[in-house]
Amino acid sequence: MADRAPSIPWGGGPLNRGWLLALGEALAPAVPRQVARALAEAIAEAYALHGPEVRRSLASNLRGAFPDLPPGGPEELAIRTLRAYARGVADYLRAPVDPPRVVPRSPAATERMARQGGKVLVTAHLGNWEVGGAFLAASVGPHWILGFPERDPDLERFRSRRRERQGHHYLPADAVLRSLPALRSSLERGESAVILADRAVGRDRAPVVFRGRPAHFLRSPALLAALAGVPLVPTAVMAEQDGTYSAWVGEPARCGGDDGSVRAALQGAADFFGAVLERYPDQWYNFYPYWQEGP
Repeated sequence: MADRAPSIPWGGGPLNRGWLLALGEALAPAVPRQVARALAEAIAEAYALHGPEVRRSLASNLRGAFPDLPPGGPEELAIRTLRAYARGVADYLRAPVDPPRVVPRSPAATERMARQGGKVLVTAHLGNWEVGGAFLAASVGPHWILGFPERDPDLERFRSRRRERQGHHYLPADAVLRSLPALRSSLERGESAVILADRAVGRDRAPVVFRGRPAHFLRSPALLAALAGVPLVPTAVMAEQDGTYSAWVGEPARCGGDDGSVRAALQGAADFFGAVLERYPDQWYNFYPYWQEGP
């Protein structure tokens, strides 16, 4: 994964602003869900026309993830991705008054989430991780959310407020390493941590193969699981055509703390996310150039 920021990063784009989500939070509950989703899609399509950098980044990422797409396929899939993201934002904003239904995809998924004890749940920029957070609150109880800080301070405050309202403890991903002792203690008490792991931060990285290409995931989730003696569990909450969401839960991995064990656990998560993306190709929300361009 490239360390450099894109020329016009999504985090600095005009749609990723706290005031805009606050406005949406106030207005979205006043209209039916399908109307809110349609309005969000229209805004996303207009942005796609006037924000070519994000559209090109999406298409480039998707071309790497799906190399067999025909000419023009990545561009078409990029538009579908923006529409899917917009529908997810509408559901997120309406969630306090109309929470989406989340359904575990298999008895194994239900059983894995219901197991007693702490867990390090790793997810990716797939599907709707905010809706997923509400599902996890009901499934595993109190937990930490470790995510990537927003470039807009107002947006960061907005998302933090929403997460805290659901009972989550929020910690920026770049603070994970220095917060390991506190996180370890909470996991040993039986709480869980949810970490967006598909983007590396500085030295907090481990190489994986994702969709057949080299990438870097955060290393700290596997180290945290090893320190606390809890499993690393990949999860994803994905939108379905009927408006519900499906919770996918991968096989738990135990990390021994050595480099080989850490890499194996993270590679297992990368394989899980790659399979989820195969099923939901328009729900991968990395809006900047993702694939690394060198060693």
